[in-house]
Amino acid sequence: MGSNDWRAARPEGSAVERTTIAEKVYEDIKERILDQTLKPGERLTIESLSRLLATSSSPIREALARLESEKLVVSRVYAGYSVAPPPDPAFLSGLLDFRALVEGHCARIGAPRRDRAILETLESAYAQMSKTKRLGTRYREYRRFVQEDARFHRAIVESSGNPATAQVYANLHAVLVQSRLYVTRKTSDGARAEQVMAEHRAILEAFRAGDGEAAERAIRGHLEGGRRRLLTPPGAGSPAGPAA
Repeated sequence: MGSNDWRAARPEGSAVERTTIAEKVYEDIKERILDQTLKPGERLTIESLSRLLATSSSPIREALARLESEKLVVSRVYAGYSVAPPPDPAFLSGLLDFRALVEGHCARIGAPRRDRAILETLESAYAQMSKTKRLGTRYREYRRFVQEDARFHRAIVESSGNPATAQVYANLHAVLVQSRLYVTRKTSDGARAEQVMAEHRAILEAFRAGDGEAAERAIRGHLEGGRRRLLTPPGAGSPAGPAA
């Protein structure tokens, strides 16, 4: 067989192709959950989703398992999968308290270390977040921002150098869990995006300076701002966008 003959022998339905299909199916179902096209509590069957998305059962199963790990769907014996209920305000308030405690502690330890890889991740995530000029309420509008926001905050936790803390934090999928409330809020505007980015910039600048106390203050201030944006009832204040 010649050096290029492997291409002719490559079977249809390659691993790359299957991965691409699985990712598309995952994103499609995720969008429907976050936009509440699929309602909280709604049953999700392999057969109905396969028909809806015109695909086989394998990528559907893979997507549902992944979404379960992200706490967007739940699985029960004999009942199968269903859309997870959205988090209630008391849980979200507690989650923000937990994040302030963990992220603040990690930043105080991590910022003075001035780890090059951490700083590069913070810079990269911040640059990507800055491309979002308006924070909307639909998944397609805030998808990139939330992904980069999660990467930014994971780097803060990882900066402490404690792998156990980083793993526990990552398993919470905190930023994604909070994003489930975005669809219920009024549309955000450019000023809201600027406010959120200003808070992230303060955190980044503290890490650049290696100032642990300033980094902790900036994170706690950012998460308190997120609490106001996320948990203020509609009509009681400014429209809410991505919290943190």
